[in-house]
Amino acid sequence: MRWRLILAASLALVAAFAIRWWLPGERVAMTAPAMPDTRFDYTLTDFAARFTDPDGAVTLLVSGPRLEHHSLTRIATLQEPRFHLDPAGSNWRGESRLGRFERDEELLIMESEVVLTQPLETGQLVIETESLHHHRLERTISATTPIEMRQPGTWLRAGGLMVRLDHDTIEFFNHVEAQMQVVSPDIGRPGGRPDGVRQPGG
Repeated sequence: MRWRLILAASLALVAAFAIRWWLPGERVAMTAPAMPDTRFDYTLTDFAARFTDPDGAVTLLVSGPRLEHHSLTRIATLQEPRFHLDPAGSNWRGESRLGRFERDEELLIMESEVVLTQPLETGQLVIETESLHHHRLERTISATTPIEMRQPGTWLRAGGLMVRLDHDTIEFFNHVEAQMQVVSPDIGRPGGRPDGVRQPGG
């Protein structure tokens, strides 16, 4: 009889635990812990940022009075940005009234009264347009809006351009117009033209 009593008590205990487990008020929902969302919006004033390549070389410097980052689009909008492209190479500097940096595309877009300059031995080269795109990974600067380029002795207008930073070359396309001052080799010689312009056919 004793073993029957022990068996009955054990069965009653198991039944009690089973009933408590299935009662709605006693169950505890098992949920996976939520991972924190690290994306966030932020605003910076008087900001300065630098971007480097995989080797650690600085490829882009951007600064300005205000930057607003939007977490959902991963786009940073810039007010009156100043930028320095490929500092150790082609050494382009510029500014614009507006800009935005698209992080997913590694694309810097400069808009409205864009001025891009490059110091050269023959004098500073100046490009003006309404929109420029700098692809950081492709290392190019492009424009599909009309541009105007000036350099001492040279004036050029075109419908767009492509600058390849690795080759330090500029390509112009679409309705290209240009005026160039050709310096005469006779400058400084007796009888040479003082204005430095070669006569047509001379």
